[in-house]
Amino acid sequence: MARAFDITTTSPSLRLDGNRKGEVAFTVTNSLGRPVRGRAVVVPEGATPPEWLSLAGDAERDFPPNGTHVFLVQVAIPPSRGAGEHAFHLLVADQANPDEHFADGPSVAFKVPAPVAPPMKRFPWWIPVSAGAVLLIALVTGLLLRRGGQEEPPGTGGSGPVVEQPPADPPPKAQVLTFNGTTSFVDLGEPLALEITGPITMEAWIRPTNPNSVQNIIARGFVSNPGGEIFLRIVFRNYQVGSSMDGKPFGITSSSMPAQDLNNWVHVAGTFDGSQWRLYRNGELLSESQPLTEGGAYPIRARWAVGARGGGAERGFNGNIRDVRIWSVARTQDQIREGMDNPPEENEDGLLAWWPMNEGKGQRVSDRSGNEAHGFARNTQWGPSDAPPAPAADAGTPVPGR
Repeated sequence: MARAFDITTTSPSLRLDGNRKGEVAFTVTNSLGRPVRGRAVVVPEGATPPEWLSLAGDAERDFPPNGTHVFLVQVAIPPSRGAGEHAFHLLVADQANPDEHFADGPSVAFKVPAPVAPPMKRFPWWIPVSAGAVLLIALVTGLLLRRGGQEEPPGTGGSGPVVEQPPADPPPKAQVLTFNGTTSFVDLGEPLALEITGPITMEAWIRPTNPNSVQNIIARGFVSNPGGEIFLRIVFRNYQVGSSMDGKPFGITSSSMPAQDLNNWVHVAGTFDGSQWRLYRNGELLSESQPLTEGGAYPIRARWAVGARGGGAERGFNGNIRDVRIWSVARTQDQIREGMDNPPEENEDGLLAWWPMNEGKGQRVSDRSGNEAHGFARNTQWGPSDAPPAPAADAGTPVPGR
């Protein structure tokens, strides 16, 4: 795969000013040898919040052959944020073919200094002293008045003191896996259950937090020599599903991601019925591909993964993923709607793997389909989420809260 863009920067590190702000320039050169329209995205690394980073000027620009543009990235840290080390880089992709023609620029590191504490004001000591005196007088007066009367012993029928019960603790939030967009993924390997060809359904609940790059939700590959991949993913605020293999038809369908999906849970699914790819969001059909002579699950020699390419290293997902399922049949729209809030039935037709991803701790991600296609979480974190938990294997009712 030819390098699409050459990206350089003025400095590998950035020093913030007294207002905790700074900026750095990236020079981007078109290396494809033809005119392209490129889109630049600032990609935070590690735990760097994306809202700290912004592009000055247009993100999309027209590049002539060997043409160059300078992109200025601005950094602004909230005053209350604690000290730490962070980094980011610039990703540029050809809008016409972002999956194949893109490039990541060098990382730029920066340190956030500790926030400056405001000067302490002199505490008005006379206020608590005065309040204490008033409270003491009220307490003595109350005791004297109480001794002058007769206490009512505890009884029934409403007599006696009322004992207030402490409020019940709220139920714990569901524990879900968080993916950092760079090194996090669930390694599924090459289980025998997933060695299929032809019709397929891939589905998952996701909570995207920064959709401005190529991010796999479920994928096999990408590999080269011979090249191929199977994917359900996000590409620059677009949902996509499809597959490719050297010497075979390239099938894909995509649809733009609604703005309200950012930082919210949404169910996405992709199916191939032997002729067409179809893409669904929350049980509604978004798009479908042109008819193909063959496609779907190609026999690719590659690993499966959740949240990155097979084997990790790139196309990392930003956000949370749970309740992932793969089927050897093309599920209908009604089946997707009915099943997305319910656990699969025992021995349900075509179910190859089901990872609820609700363990809450550890690295093992268990397959509850019975096919034992267990996975292992790499560089992910378990944490609370406002989402309801994935349906349990023995549950028979919809997940509450939907």
